[in-house]
Amino acid sequence: MELVSVNVILETLADDKTLVLLDTIALSGSCMDAPITNLGITRKQYYSRIRSLTNSGLITRQKGKYYLTSLGKIVSFYQFRIGRALNNFWKLKALDSISNETTNDPRLKQVYLDLVNSLIDDVEIREILISCGTSSLIAKSNVLPEINIEAQMLTSIDQAKTYQE
Repeated sequence: MELVSVNVILETLADDKTLVLLDTIALSGSCMDAPITNLGITRKQYYSRIRSLTNSGLITRQKGKYYLTSLGKIVSFYQFRIGRALNNFWKLKALDSISNETTNDPRLKQVYLDLVNSLIDDVEIREILISCGTSSLIAKSNVLPEINIEAQMLTSIDQAKTYQE
């Protein structure tokens, strides 16, 4: 199997039915538990999307059933995080409207932090907003250590690609 690019994964997931199929596999452990008709797609569309998910390295087939690969588990995990953020879309937009004003006035920074704490119930999203509001996300490795690790991995991958070229 060839190295899959971020573009390939994002193109695969850009189709809403494929995203639903990936979610179905992630939640049920195998997409064969859900009939194709429940997904609202034809048999041909189903297998085309399954092939796309397989080619992008997100799922694998074992004993006639489809399962998330390690990469698929990571992508699915972050896709659910994005969904949680979208549940707070309008609250995030409200915070955006004042966040640009907080850079020059320390009093507004405190107001921003207070608003984040009062508007956002999701602890993880709140930590991301607070850590980004005060300094670089990667520099706050004690708040979100996986981001720092991922950044280091991406740097290593980029260095490997450069070395291969």
